[in-house]
Amino acid sequence: MRRALGAERDKEITGPWQAAAKITMAGGGKGGKRGINTQLAHSGNDPHAYFGWVNPPVVHGSTVLFPDAATMKATQVRNADATSRSRVQPYTYATYGSPTTDALCEAVNALEGSAGTILVPSGLAAVTVPLLAFLSAGDHVLIVDTVYYPTRRFADTMLARMGVEVEYYLPEIGADIATLFRDNTKVVFMEAPGSNTFEIQDVPAMTAAAKERGIVTMIDNTWATPLFFKPLDHGVDISIHAATKYPGGHSDVIMGMVSANAATWGQLYNTQVALGTCGAPDDAYLVLRGLRTMGIRLERHQKTTLALARWLEDMAKEPGSIVGDVLYPALESFPGHDLWK
Repeated sequence: MRRALGAERDKEITGPWQAAAKITMAGGGKGGKRGINTQLAHSGNDPHAYFGWVNPPVVHGSTVLFPDAATMKATQVRNADATSRSRVQPYTYATYGSPTTDALCEAVNALEGSAGTILVPSGLAAVTVPLLAFLSAGDHVLIVDTVYYPTRRFADTMLARMGVEVEYYLPEIGADIATLFRDNTKVVFMEAPGSNTFEIQDVPAMTAAAKERGIVTMIDNTWATPLFFKPLDHGVDISIHAATKYPGGHSDVIMGMVSANAATWGQLYNTQVALGTCGAPDDAYLVLRGLRTMGIRLERHQKTTLALARWLEDMAKEPGSIVGDVLYPALESFPGHDLWK
């Protein structure tokens, strides 16, 4: 949560790490809503909280002082509780957040429409922390076969060693994912587009099937970002991102982000607190800065990539071409193109 400064703001301390702000502005865009680039430029910062500075400061530190022993006792996190964090004093220790990390969480919550977001040290940690949060020995997890390889390695080694049954499913399975459910199935883990081969999954159909059985759904949404696909709007419980990629955008930071709906947020946050996998303020600042231009960058990426894909597709038709299949969802020839649209 971002620290509230000044008597007026101290009247009520709210948690942007926990609840997304409404993104509207008078006269801005259709129906008063901000356009995505305006939203990216303004989310996660409140100049009035920092004496007019446009960007939030980078807060370095570990230890936080308390005005008295009573305040310290009232804010101690002995049993992590996402619903009651920092009611007395907004910050208690850097593991639980800082103004810098909370600014990024607020911006991501606004993009995702999530109840809360955690920051972790890498994209892989953004995968492993939620899996550890919702899986125990004896549980069964379904993971898409085209998943990011380090995720598969974690599942085949760490989860298997914990006694979790790991099963991989084909990405085109759709609603038939229900045929793979067992009494001990706890998580369905998706990734769309799939790594390297870009298969598209029928996310709404799969999440609907999982919800009927009370199964938690997660998706690695790194390729799409919430600009092109908002998982929580399609029934997914937990959205995962390697902020290292498009949000950071400049190959100079490693960070992961995990956003959750209200039903799963508490357990996700409490697991992060228990594991101590917190994001660093410098990294959070770089990702927050990267968000400001993410919309413009992705627009250019999309135009350039589609032009390149069409060029390669034409080249593949030439006799003796060294180009094989061109796998890109925006191409009409791609098997999952209609679902991608």
